[in-house]
Amino acid sequence: MSGTISTERVFSLPCFEGLRLIRKYMDGHSDLAIPDLLALIESIEADAHSLDMEASVYLSEFVEKDCPLDGHVFYQNCIRGVLLKHQPIWAKLMRQGRQRFVNTLDANDQDIFAAAGLMEDPTPLQVVTWWDSVSGYARLLTDQEKMEQGRAAEVLTLEHERKRLKDLGIDLEPEWPGFDDNFAGYDVLSYDQGPDGIRNKLIEVKSTIASPMRFIVSRNEWDKAEKAGNTYHFHVWDMNQTPPVLIERTVAEVAAHIPADNGKGRWTNAQVPVFTH
Repeated sequence: MSGTISTERVFSLPCFEGLRLIRKYMDGHSDLAIPDLLALIESIEADAHSLDMEASVYLSEFVEKDCPLDGHVFYQNCIRGVLLKHQPIWAKLMRQGRQRFVNTLDANDQDIFAAAGLMEDPTPLQVVTWWDSVSGYARLLTDQEKMEQGRAAEVLTLEHERKRLKDLGIDLEPEWPGFDDNFAGYDVLSYDQGPDGIRNKLIEVKSTIASPMRFIVSRNEWDKAEKAGNTYHFHVWDMNQTPPVLIERTVAEVAAHIPADNGKGRWTNAQVPVFTH
């Protein structure tokens, strides 16, 4: 049923109010099946026809059964339920701060947050706690998306290196140490022809959708890169392209963009631009 109820229908006051009625009548008619309960509500409540009762039944599946039916907290539970279940694209913007996020919404969605008491000023502690908890979930969504994008780029590098090794006549398979050890300092172990035979090729894989293109290098990655020298390479995948496009950079090419430690300060992450022309 989740595929038949859109986020727009579920994230609406008519849906929320329908759920409030369903929960209210369930208390006194727990023996009734949902179709019979809806028929009872429509026969008693004059406004029921203006509510989205089908969406309300669906929403009921992921809103806490014991949430209070009165006041702002009911709407807050409804909003949270939709966010957790549907993961709308705009939910990721919640980490930008309350007012900045709400300004990105259309008027109807802004009204929902206002009706839930989530725009009060001065802001009650309970509302602050609600925003922090939901924003925390939005961060998890973003982190999960970044991780999936990063893994996809690593798989692209593995496929690229398998083909390259085959073209070079090197009968070896690239390995994926970065999957087993986040502190390895590189993601993929491949191979190259060297002056004395086969040598290792250490690859740190990056993915980016940023414009202009850039990627982040950690201190651990750079320490490993400096020690490895010419055997270390950066694979930067432009994920905005279809299919994604690979830009490869050497340690020497990246070095110019790495900051220096000063005084007691020590850098931990550096943003490196990618120039394609």
